Amino acid sequence: MTKLFQKLSITTSLAVSIAAIGSAPALAGTLMNPLFGGTDASEYSRYCSNGTSTFAGSNCTDSLETILSGNSTTPGGHIELAKSSEQVGFDFTKNTTLTGTIGGQEIVMSSLTESDWLTDMGNGKTLLSQWLDDVFLSHNVSMTPFMKSAVENAFIANGGRQRFSDPKISYVNQDDTTGEISIGLAGHFNASETLKAALGDTTIQGFKLADFIPSQVQASELVKVIYNNGPVQYLYSFVATQAGTQDSARNGNYQVSLAGNLPVTSVPEPSTMLGLMAISGLVAVQKRKSATKA
Repeated sequence: MTKLFQKLSITTSLAVSIAAIGSAPALAGTLMNPLFGGTDASEYSRYCSNGTSTFAGSNCTDSLETILSGNSTTPGGHIELAKSSEQVGFDFTKNTTLTGTIGGQEIVMSSLTESDWLTDMGNGKTLLSQWLDDVFLSHNVSMTPFMKSAVENAFIANGGRQRFSDPKISYVNQDDTTGEISIGLAGHFNASETLKAALGDTTIQGFKLADFIPSQVQASELVKVIYNNGPVQYLYSFVATQAGTQDSARNGNYQVSLAGNLPVTSVPEPSTMLGLMAISGLVAVQKRKSATKA
């Protein structure tokens, strides 16, 4: 009876191990070993989430891994880079980065500096000019070259670049099948007032430039990304989903993406290895017993 019980126990234990191995989900990769850096590594804020709102300060005790563990359905908390970008006296020549590895490859996410906005995008346009064109195009706003130039000047004069240079990163995930990397950016679900404020009260030929901005606008902040030591990418979005929080400044989730390499094959967990060892050990014992009987 004792031997029978032992056999049943071993069989049951192995069955559980096999089931666990066979049913382990193929989870998407997340950011590993996150660290702050850049020319001003102290310019960041951590925001935790309780499901209905986000909060910073001494009450936010979650680790970086926990804060960044969300997804497009449940973004959770976020990390703000260049937190003082909209304050008077901010050094717009410095940046703050969040670095780590995802799928075994290094990724660097950064706030933007003044020089970033002046970057030639390869089509004769600066990043600022290209981004404003994309803003207007995505919201069906037509503008003459003269008015576009006036908007750019007003945007610069009223600190518009700084307003959109402090990305609030809520998650960094990778699809195990395609390798695509997704980054969540917390922001206003409706960014109309933010864009209007970035144009101030500037008036050209009797028209207030802020009046060109529709009452409903979706526009994320920008994030600068360098993946696997590759080229610089400036990512932004004009499509938001509800973030599930009551914070008016962070009630939208904007997801941006970039192509990534397929994740490096991971080593099985220790528990999985023990299960495999137990199975192989039992098989070996059974073979020896069969050989002895023969």
